[in-house]
Amino acid sequence: MSRLGIVAGAGELPLIAMREALSAGEDPVFFSINESGFDPKTYEDRSIPVYVTKVGEIFKLCKKNNIDRLLLLGKVSKDILLKTYRYDLKAIRLLAKMINRNDYSFFQILEEELRKESIEFISQKTYLKSLLLPAGRYTNKKLTNHTVDDVLFGMDMAQKLAELDLGQTVVVYDKMILAVEAIEGTDETIKRGGVLSRKKGAVVCKSSKRDQDDRFDLPTVGLHTLNTMNEVKCKTLAIRSNETIVVNPKEFIQYAEKLKINFVCVGNDQQKINDKQEK
Repeated sequence: MSRLGIVAGAGELPLIAMREALSAGEDPVFFSINESGFDPKTYEDRSIPVYVTKVGEIFKLCKKNNIDRLLLLGKVSKDILLKTYRYDLKAIRLLAKMINRNDYSFFQILEEELRKESIEFISQKTYLKSLLLPAGRYTNKKLTNHTVDDVLFGMDMAQKLAELDLGQTVVVYDKMILAVEAIEGTDETIKRGGVLSRKKGAVVCKSSKRDQDDRFDLPTVGLHTLNTMNEVKCKTLAIRSNETIVVNPKEFIQYAEKLKINFVCVGNDQQKINDKQEK
């Protein structure tokens, strides 16, 4: 019988997907990435520790466990590539095929190799549909025209950044780009942008690329995002509607309200930015 493998990085998303997959009648297993510090919690009996740089071993484990579909979820810091030397021969060969070391290049090469073994990646949305939100405003306070302008400008810039496969987040204030995301990650980008805005209430914009491949690297926000924003007094978070994963949406929205951080989802119809949504 074929099975689902969840390649699990840090955070709650792999655990949420595990619960949803079990409810759907799947018999999933975690490939828990050691470098990420992922904690399988109550699913230890379904967890197989792996190193992300030992690709050949992961391929063997897929065959041994009858895995024919893989779901990639959770955070794995890209700086692993800068500080670890635990590559196996398969990983070295894959890295040699890459035209660059950007995320999508790696996923494309890995997908080609897995397809030869009759293993496919599935959409990250498959078991996380409840974490995707339609366009609109989810916090109570209506955005000012100045903030709306910054949101629209920032989301356009964030999408262009994503299309370069560099990062997904920009920090904006008064239509000035204060920080853009690269290998350091979202939290460090927010901190840098907030400090440069002199804690005047900058806008954080996070976007997928146009025609994003939803099997890989969908943008994600969680409570830690809000905590980082609050630390440097960024006052508005804008994400791409139905394309950005919001970890535990109800709790997230309530916490944003508590911190007095505006939260909006931006879709194709930009007029809906200030339309109040309930979750």
